[in-house]
Amino acid sequence: MVRTLRARGAGKRESGAFLLGRRKPHHGRVLDYRMYDDLDPHALDSGAIDFHAAGFSTLWAYCRVNDLEVLADVHTHPGGAARQSGIDRRNPMMPIRGHVAIILPHFANISSWSLSRAGIYEYQGNYEWQQCNNDGCPQRVKLSLW
Repeated sequence: MVRTLRARGAGKRESGAFLLGRRKPHHGRVLDYRMYDDLDPHALDSGAIDFHAAGFSTLWAYCRVNDLEVLADVHTHPGGAARQSGIDRRNPMMPIRGHVAIILPHFANISSWSLSRAGIYEYQGNYEWQQCNNDGCPQRVKLSLW
């Protein structure tokens, strides 16, 4: 998925995806992903993410047919900082408490096997977020081979 994000952005624009899977009582497991621009062909036109209602309709239909739910979203940023922008904070892709958003720096031109450079944020509601990859924060995302 990181390579696909990198390719879709072509080093010039943001790209993103929804991470889909099934939630269990204490964790979820990502089984699939859908790129923003596959769901909404105009989502990346401006250079930043601008995801439209038609894309959500396509996403919900895909999830319903495949018995999946959105576990997190991931998008890229230019430069080395994986911090949320003001636009990110004010426009959660899923405005649901507990939703996880991941930001990859350098338009995803990073390792596919580590989240050490990623920004990981959990939505708290009311446009408040908790950064989850600081010391002392709960671990919300774990990479594994399977």
